[in-house]
Amino acid sequence: MFHSANFDVAGPGLVVAAAGIGLLALCIVSLIVIILESLVLWRLHWGTFKRSLLAAFVMNLATSILGAGVVVVTLPLGIWGFLIDFGLSVLVEGGILMLFRRGAARENWVAALAANTFSYLLVMLPLYLFYGLLK
Repeated sequence: MFHSANFDVAGPGLVVAAAGIGLLALCIVSLIVIILESLVLWRLHWGTFKRSLLAAFVMNLATSILGAGVVVVTLPLGIWGFLIDFGLSVLVEGGILMLFRRGAARENWVAALAANTFSYLLVMLPLYLFYGLLK
């Protein structure tokens, strides 16, 4: 009378595990980028290590929120989308640094450009190449 579909038991668990692993990987990559960018800011004498770490965290939080919508649009563009993402990231993170140190425009923009150059060359570019996203 009643018939229940015979679902594969591992199916839903694998989807949840894949989502969890993806989220974990995203958190690990974000942590690596935050540490890398804070080291760049600190070595450029933008601020103390704690202040650089806080600035890198806030910068990457803002660009992650913005990037969730932008990357969907720019991903099909391949290398051009990657460059657009880089440019937008520099603009947003430079603006965030301007909020931290209002009177040091040149230092803020140089720091934003240097931090993003390092994080994009050492983290993002290898990830894009590994997953074949630059067509």
